[in-house]
Amino acid sequence: MARKPKSLLPADLDLDDVRTAPGAAGRPAFLHEQGREPAHAGSLKERATATTLYLMPADHRRLRKLAIDRDVSMQTLILDALDLLLAREHEAPVARWETRRKER
Repeated sequence: MARKPKSLLPADLDLDDVRTAPGAAGRPAFLHEQGREPAHAGSLKERATATTLYLMPADHRRLRKLAIDRDVSMQTLILDALDLLLAREHEAPVARWETRRKER
């Protein structure tokens, strides 16, 4: 179930006293500018951008099996594949971060 949106206006605002002035408002911040933190601050979820990848079930099983055979995560395989694609285009590899997974 969707959450009720938070009100942007104070509950005690008297709308009879509100006056508009065309052109008086400043440009609102774009979504990607709102709450912008330095690249080194915050957790991975706060710094990284999530990306969804849809695979057919057979392809998902093949990728999962390959990851198991190589003892790595599926995400590592996908990042490695992106590195190969970027290298072919003479671009820098994808930035990596420290893993939370404990070494065996």
